Amino acid sequence: MKQEYRKKTESKVEQRNTALCLVRGMAVAFAITCIIFIGFGILLTYTDISEERLPLISMVCTAISSAAAGYDWAACMRKRGILWGMAAGAVYTILLYFIISFASGDFALSLSAAMTLLVALAGGVVGGILGVNRK
Repeated sequence: MKQEYRKKTESKVEQRNTALCLVRGMAVAFAITCIIFIGFGILLTYTDISEERLPLISMVCTAISSAAAGYDWAACMRKRGILWGMAAGAVYTILLYFIISFASGDFALSLSAAMTLLVALAGGVVGGILGVNRK
């Protein structure tokens, strides 16, 4: 009876730790996003860099952020790095899309949203592979 209770308790603790790990991965990804865009905003303000570079910075930021999330998710799960990385990239993109849509009031899907999803999936896969193979 005690052993059965212990297994249930350990299972609940493990599920809670996994959920916290997944939330932490998304928090890290969005923190990286904020840091990159604040840094780019400062560069735009105080240098003569043009705003034409914003799409490139956005895609690089998406790749780096989703790779960080994929790394955290795969490192937490310790298996299936490609799948966890893709999941992290997809969740990052969906959350980012909703944040941007609510801020702008425009919920239209476009080619750039699809491109962002592809970049996030690729970044997440790379992060997932690195995360599951870390030492």
